[in-house]
Amino acid sequence: MYPDTETEISYTYLQKLIKVLEEPICMIGGWAVFFHAQDEFKKAQNRPYLGSRDIDLGFHFDPKWTIKEMKNSAFVRTMDILEKDLKFEAINFRLMKEIHSETGKEIPKDKHIPQHFIFPMYVDLIIDHIPKDFKEVIRLNPIDEPLLRYVFEDKKYRSTKETLHKKLLLPSVSLMIAMKLKSLPNRDKNHKRVKDICDLFALMWYSSEKISKIKEDLKIFVKRKDIEKALACLEKNSLESASISLGHSIEEIERVIMQLVIK
Repeated sequence: MYPDTETEISYTYLQKLIKVLEEPICMIGGWAVFFHAQDEFKKAQNRPYLGSRDIDLGFHFDPKWTIKEMKNSAFVRTMDILEKDLKFEAINFRLMKEIHSETGKEIPKDKHIPQHFIFPMYVDLIIDHIPKDFKEVIRLNPIDEPLLRYVFEDKKYRSTKETLHKKLLLPSVSLMIAMKLKSLPNRDKNHKRVKDICDLFALMWYSSEKISKIKEDLKIFVKRKDIEKALACLEKNSLESASISLGHSIEEIERVIMQLVIK
C-alpha cells in the first residue's frame, strides 16, 4: 500500500525509539495494528502485515497534574529524546525528520535535493487529556485521543508485546477498532482511508479477539450511530485498494467489517 522503502524507514526509526525510550511504551495507530495482526497474517500469507509511514505514541496526562509534574512526564522526556538524541524537529503537533526515500539516510539541513526524494518521517505524540496549563509547558499543539485513557486506567483494555527487550503497551483490539472507526469519516486522504479499512479488517480477521467480544466492548467506546457513520465510508474504490493490499476479496472485507453493525 505504501512504498516498502517508506515503511521500512519508519520501522527502523520505531526500533531506534523502542531501544531508547522508557517502559512502558504505548503504541497506537498503524504500528499497534501491525503488532496485533502480524503473527497470524504472516502465517496465513507468508508476508508481513502492512507497515505504517508514521509512528504514533500514546501518553497519559492526569487532569490534576501540576506544571512540575507535566515537566517530569514521559511525554516531555520522549520529546527530549526525539529532539536532542534523534534530531527530530518539532512542527506544530508533530515531530519530523527528512529522510532520503532511496538511501534511507537522513538529509542534512544544508543539503537540497529534489522533493520527490524526500520522505518526511513523522512521530506523533498523542495524549488522552489536555491539561489547562499544557501549552505553558510544552511547545507542541497536542493531538488528543480521549479513548487512550482506557489503556492507562484499566488493564483489560490493553495488551503487552515484548520486542527488543522492551515492553510495549497496545490498546486492546476493540479499543483500536474504536479509534479507527472514529478516524475513518474524517480522513481527507484516500490512502489514509484505505489504511483504516485494512486495519479494521486485520484487527477483526487476524487478531485473537472474537467478533462477539469486540462488538460487546465497542458499546463502551462508541455509539452505534458513529459506527454506522464510519462504515458508510466504505466506498468501492477504497475497498478495491484495500483488497489488493490485504489479499482478500472486496466482498469478504465488506462482510467482515459490516459485522460490527449486525445485531
